[in-house]
Amino acid sequence: MQAYKNNYPKGNGITLKNVVVTFVKAVPGLIMPAIILGGIFSGKFTASEAAAVAVVYAMLVSFFVYRDMTVEKLFKIMAGSAKTSAVIMIIIACSGPFGWVLAYYSIPGTIASSILSISTNKYILMFMIALVIIIAGVFMETSSAIIILTPVLLPLVSGLGIDLVHFGIMFVVGIAIGMITPPVAINLFVASGITGKPIELIARAVIPYLLGLLFVFLMIVYLPLIFPGLIIG
Repeated sequence: MQAYKNNYPKGNGITLKNVVVTFVKAVPGLIMPAIILGGIFSGKFTASEAAAVAVVYAMLVSFFVYRDMTVEKLFKIMAGSAKTSAVIMIIIACSGPFGWVLAYYSIPGTIASSILSISTNKYILMFMIALVIIIAGVFMETSSAIIILTPVLLPLVSGLGIDLVHFGIMFVVGIAIGMITPPVAINLFVASGITGKPIELIARAVIPYLLGLLFVFLMIVYLPLIFPGLIIG
């Protein structure tokens, strides 16, 4: 629907030959996630070090395998990455003091008390907790949201008898969805920096996908409550 509406360019027809040729060409690129995850899970390097290893590997593949990279292109890519990173760092820098203000004025505790004062029904309370998580993802950097909200929300979900694995999955997914939720989500700024498109345009385009993600998120929140066997602690 989106491709037809926006007249996106069409690819080649799907044939066995095209599938095989495309897969063979993609193998060097597919090795990258194997290197990243394999290195992390084997303990060879940390997640941050994995990013550096991935960059070096991508450069080698681009220069010597695909041969579509030049020194001039590399400098342009580095300049673009610096601009995008600067935008992200400014947002993260602002989210730090914002998180401190929230903690100093006990706003998370106030939110928790407000949630408990609304209802004792666990379905309503879980909806309120999910809403808080998504809003936190919109306005706060991920690590700040986790550090500030986890000690506040954990006693609530424990008191409701919610499986902690369920809560962890719900928290991570909710924060991720919040990071693309208008108006000021960090991933919208990243997309704007990469594409050069105004953030208002990107925010409108992301709404249909956001609705689908919210539906999936509600399933993650409520299905384990209805069918407890879905979560294995």
